[in-house]
Amino acid sequence: MAAGATGLLAAALLLACADADDVARGPWLQQVLVADNRPLAERDPAQTAEKYRKMASSPYAFFRATLSVFLGDARRPGPGFWPTAFGSGPATRVLALGDPHLENFGSFENGLGVHTLEINDFDGATFGPYHLDVRRLALGVHVGADQIGLSAADRDAAVQAALDGYVAELQSESAGAPPVAVTPQAGFGAVVDDLLRRAARDGEAREELDEYTRVVDGTRVPWYGVLEDPVGGYTRDELVPLTAAEQALLAEILAAWPRSLADPRRFPANAFAFKGASRRLGAGISSYPVLRFYAILEGPSADPADDWLLEIKELPEPAAYGDLAPWPQRPFRDNGERAVLAQRTWQGSAQADPLLGHVTIAPMAFRVRHRTKHQKGVDLARIAEKLAEGDWAPADVAEFAGVAGRLLARGHGQSPTLRGGPAAPALAALLGDGQGFIAETRTWLAHYDPRFDADYRLFQALLAEHGPLLGYRRARDLVGLTPRAPEPAR
Repeated sequence: MAAGATGLLAAALLLACADADDVARGPWLQQVLVADNRPLAERDPAQTAEKYRKMASSPYAFFRATLSVFLGDARRPGPGFWPTAFGSGPATRVLALGDPHLENFGSFENGLGVHTLEINDFDGATFGPYHLDVRRLALGVHVGADQIGLSAADRDAAVQAALDGYVAELQSESAGAPPVAVTPQAGFGAVVDDLLRRAARDGEAREELDEYTRVVDGTRVPWYGVLEDPVGGYTRDELVPLTAAEQALLAEILAAWPRSLADPRRFPANAFAFKGASRRLGAGISSYPVLRFYAILEGPSADPADDWLLEIKELPEPAAYGDLAPWPQRPFRDNGERAVLAQRTWQGSAQADPLLGHVTIAPMAFRVRHRTKHQKGVDLARIAEKLAEGDWAPADVAEFAGVAGRLLARGHGQSPTLRGGPAAPALAALLGDGQGFIAETRTWLAHYDPRFDADYRLFQALLAEHGPLLGYRRARDLVGLTPRAPEPAR
């Protein structure tokens, strides 16, 4: 029997057990989400409760914060588990992104002043099986396309484009072509062109400084207030002053951060002079409760017009691949180094953000980046608006999904293998013409998407039943419970 047929037969047998598994799905889903968010719930229950409310606001929001559920399903009998016929040792341990979806792509200005489209979120990056990244992207494209109102046929076309793009990029690189570079001049479609045009315009105007800071008596200072009104019981975007403890923590971070830069010597010493900071609330979904500081530094000169705005973001432990990746997964010293090295590897350059760095203040790790409108993320709300106005068509969304697939393949292809060297040739050899791999991924998606939809409704029910923290009780709330007696020595 062919390898592909064997994999599909195994999957069909596992699917026969799925209905029995559904009986315990609610408690399992609750347990996974509570465990995933436990450290944040202990420290900041209010922000964690707001995260859950934001997750409940739409299927796409739920998708963005449930990578741990996806990876849990990938090792459990049922529609999430689908053996791949296109795996090997090296392919089981590439530098995986972890959570690719349409809003994890954005603009960067490279060292030559050219704007490019890159993957921009490496919070979940670690070593793992490449095919799970591809499945996650396919699901993310499907859910995201539904979020912006595309028909079933147009959603299907977008998923197909993402998979075609993935295979095409690996085949191109294995044939000796240079990795894809997504620039305004290269004709990558309306969504990409619009994003890069706005990034060049707003980045040149230093729009981020006007948005998050103010100039008072010739000095740039933090601004505090609500940028977007709260909705649905959660904060959308707000800047608040730092507490005394947060100020002390930030001082430690900024003192250590320059040592992690790719080339700290390129900047004058006075460029790192601190001028003020705020804490941003309401950003992201999976990372909603984490610490996120905005710090103003002097920059290249004393002119407030060229001040730097840094984003300092706490990086929790990523969702674990566990036995899905049978080789060690921690070649990084800490989560900050993990995310920064992944970004530099995937983007192929340290010049996309010369201020990118990382710091560990045990037990927390932080990533530091330049907050600039040259770095502008793809926004599904804007795509939906353009579709509603008739400026864009569903084919434009599919074209962008194809670009996303190519960038995912480029990242996997540039990843080092166990034997050294880029993974592109090994992956291309596995996939062949790619049609079997695409069919396998589409079949998996057809079976897993109903499970995802059911999980979203189940999550809403769990939240209503168990309360804003999904039933989690913090350690301080358990003080006074009778401790269990130790087992007698034997």
